[in-house]
Amino acid sequence: MTFIVRAGALQGFDDLVRRWGADPARLRRQHGLAGKEIEDPESMVSLNAVAHLLDDAARVCDRPDFGLRLGATQNPQMLGLLAVVIQGSNTAGAALLDSSRYLFVHSPSYQLVLEPSTAPNPHNWVTLRFDVEVDPGVPYRQIIDGCLASLLTLARGVTGLPITPLSVSLPHTPAASPRAYRSIFGTPVAFGQPKGALHLDPNVFAVKLHHARPAIRRAALAYIAARLPHQDTSAATRVRNTLGSTIGATRGTKSEIADLLNIHPRTLQRRLHDEGTTFEQIRDEVHRTATLRLLTESNLPFSQVSYALGFSEQSAMSRKVRQWFGTTATQMRAQAARSAARTPELESITVPS
Repeated sequence: MTFIVRAGALQGFDDLVRRWGADPARLRRQHGLAGKEIEDPESMVSLNAVAHLLDDAARVCDRPDFGLRLGATQNPQMLGLLAVVIQGSNTAGAALLDSSRYLFVHSPSYQLVLEPSTAPNPHNWVTLRFDVEVDPGVPYRQIIDGCLASLLTLARGVTGLPITPLSVSLPHTPAASPRAYRSIFGTPVAFGQPKGALHLDPNVFAVKLHHARPAIRRAALAYIAARLPHQDTSAATRVRNTLGSTIGATRGTKSEIADLLNIHPRTLQRRLHDEGTTFEQIRDEVHRTATLRLLTESNLPFSQVSYALGFSEQSAMSRKVRQWFGTTATQMRAQAARSAARTPELESITVPS
């Protein structure tokens, strides 16, 4: 697959890099993100390259909180046409729902899912769960940090309210100091979780947006429908996205996923065959990627990792890890720990203005 994102995602990148004494143009050139293409926010560029760029900028600028700070400076205009849709919504809840439905306009590799508070939920909150798909081995922390910080900044910008999450979850160990994360999100952050997410007070979703422009919103949606069809309506992509968003919540069987997609299992199987793949191949790919991330970018105990991934028991995960990677979970985590740079404490935790 080719993972892409609008060049607008780098809004504020050059200014932030200059502020911290480095050359943004040189950094972008090194990652193939230079020239007129990158100057047009509507251009689609490599998401893998953007992820590498943010990781490199954090190193060159000696700012492990680079992604966080970049996300904290961005405004709704970064989203282009999607910003028009969001800002035309009547309520904050509708705007966030629009964000989840039409985020493919910004990047087909981004996924935003709203999980409402339900009876089994021990907390009275609504979860905005975010994930991004890049190739295995591509640096993950900076882009996830940046996207969640940007999501919160955009929610504040759209509503005009100083929204503070009740909690934040991140699917990796901290790239920067925990103090840096708290300075951005204003609340405790739980690291090494199965998914990245903002957990919000349900009352936020009822906030009326006084600048709502329903007619402009409808025009923007009509343009999207006519000119920007959904990122990929293939059965394979729908299965991949559904499996990724329900890992640990279901057993990930063909029948369960077909039911979620409102399609008969045999029909799903036939469509996947026509596209040159199988359900089993896609499921293996999704679980392999999720396992790699949780083993190398979190410090969750192996028992919790196996539970989060939906394995029947830890030994089942151990067998798959050896099959996929030719090593053990313990060895993978030790190697990741040896490769990780030390995280310096940050002297300043002021959000750049």
